Amino acid sequence: MLHITNGECAARLIRAALPEAEVLCWDDVLHEGPVPAGSLIALREARARFLAACGWALYADALRSLEERDAAVASADEVTLWFEHDLFDQLQLLQALDTVRGRTWLVQTGEYLGNMNVEKIACSGRAHQPVTDAQRELAALAWAAFRSPDPTAIEAVLAGDTSALPYLAAALVRHLEQFPSVRDGLARTERQILEAVAGGARNRREAFLADQKREAALFMGDASFNLWVLRLLGDRNPLIDETAGVLAITGAGRRVLAGEADHVEINGLDRWLGGVYLHRDLWRWDGSRIVAGRG
Repeated sequence: MLHITNGECAARLIRAALPEAEVLCWDDVLHEGPVPAGSLIALREARARFLAACGWALYADALRSLEERDAAVASADEVTLWFEHDLFDQLQLLQALDTVRGRTWLVQTGEYLGNMNVEKIACSGRAHQPVTDAQRELAALAWAAFRSPDPTAIEAVLAGDTSALPYLAAALVRHLEQFPSVRDGLARTERQILEAVAGGARNRREAFLADQKREAALFMGDASFNLWVLRLLGDRNPLIDETAGVLAITGAGRRVLAGEADHVEINGLDRWLGGVYLHRDLWRWDGSRIVAGRG
């Protein structure tokens, strides 16, 4: 049986608990960068380009890793999926459920697998449940919605019955909170960074720890967090400044936080959220739903 999980930390524990297990890490940060609709080949190429652009891997290495992952999944007759409740894992779970075709089992937990001990991992493995038709159908629907260029497709999923995957709804809402706010143009992560720095976080590590405390379900690692920091530093009207490793909020950052200026209006947009390419002010988050942007 092939065991699929979110990353190497969980994989090591699964290997320790199940010494004969073949374990595969999904190894993709799907809440960052493009995840466009289209063929699997085109998706792998888009993800490999993004991972290379971030400096996380060479393009050829990233593409080969994704190809090998998908080939292993395609050839597996029986699979157990191990995933947590947070956005990082729930998106990987959607893609995995949409991809795996063999007999499939699921270990889904509201705890972080990497924080478990070997005995608890073994116990969780014994409690795995077969994946149901309802889970596959919901995963396919949600995965297509996440990859859609129209984020209201996600809201359509949220308006339906998501109980087959009990952690999915909260994860998708957290994804939608990364769209620019109607109030100030900030994504939730951007606001949390600004508030952390304005509140005394002196460097990226302190800002990251402050950001983590604001999350009900931790999903973002420090490498992903750094992408958001770099964008704020590199905007034409930077909202934060960094000198000799010390962070400070700028005048523009203070005005945006106060609602006196709009981040998108003063800095523009150029990033992907799932299947949505944000390069124009087309979509905003109003605290409860996606609404039209300012054009």
